[in-house]
Amino acid sequence: MNKLRLHIKWQLLRTRFYLERLELKAFIFSVSFFLLTLSALMFYYNLFQFTDFWQKWSVSGGNTFHFCEQNRMEQLIRQPSNTWSNLGYLVVGLFVITLGVHDLKYDGRKQSNNFLVRHPLFSILFGLSAIYLFIGSFMFHASLTLFFQKLDQTALYSVVIMLLTFNLYKIFPIIRFRNQYHSSAALMVAFAGVSNYLVYDTLYAININLLFPTLVAIVFITSCYYLLFVSKEHYFTGYMWAAVSIMLLAAIIWILDLTNTVCSPQSIFQGHALWHLFTAASILFYYLYYRSGAAPLQPLIQAKEERRRIRRGEL
Repeated sequence: MNKLRLHIKWQLLRTRFYLERLELKAFIFSVSFFLLTLSALMFYYNLFQFTDFWQKWSVSGGNTFHFCEQNRMEQLIRQPSNTWSNLGYLVVGLFVITLGVHDLKYDGRKQSNNFLVRHPLFSILFGLSAIYLFIGSFMFHASLTLFFQKLDQTALYSVVIMLLTFNLYKIFPIIRFRNQYHSSAALMVAFAGVSNYLVYDTLYAININLLFPTLVAIVFITSCYYLLFVSKEHYFTGYMWAAVSIMLLAAIIWILDLTNTVCSPQSIFQGHALWHLFTAASILFYYLYYRSGAAPLQPLIQAKEERRRIRRGEL
């Protein structure tokens, strides 16, 4: 009986996340890529662990040397725990890209009620932003250099920008142009691209302790706006609140680590490493939240057109 219930629940989840056609073989490339990447990094690390590769690079600033973990400035990886924990972002990124590519191959995706299935580029870009975060944060904590600090920060913003892009698309899924309604997907992709460019070009210079919480707050506000003024039923909100809760817990751990309130410098268990793992989990839950939705475009177009005609006195 328990096995039957688990099977039924799993089938419901597969339907909820639009994974009915997904088979395990779809993950062969992602799993292979992860294992090859991990093997290559471990092999290189074992060969050059005690080599100071970064001595000629400009040292980073800001919070770099405030983290609890002991800085091993004479080694290849200067903050080991804070470095290897970034693999969580790689796992999430590969998972999301796999689903995006899977959706891209689906012939009936344009009729899907879920915008991530309907527009696979959203999933692929989101997955790439998570992998970008893996690269930036991994290299930053390994090197503690100014160049990779910029990549780390801009990659973090990139993930948040994609979440904001998803929210804006949910709120404004269609636009009226030349007396016809069109999906705003292309416009939102352009928004994400321009926003990432501005962050990398100029906005990254803003203190991360100010800009990052501000962007996260905007994402939260737009999420609440959708629930309050658009719909409480289209998406499974439990995943969103799980993501928010995990993010808040991660933020508390980040503060405890940064202030050395809970600190053991030589331990492999580091608060900032937990921050990486928890935020990776939060990113995954946010994606599952967006993936759980069903909001057909046609009824939205009809409702919007009806409201427009009422305002013009045609009805």
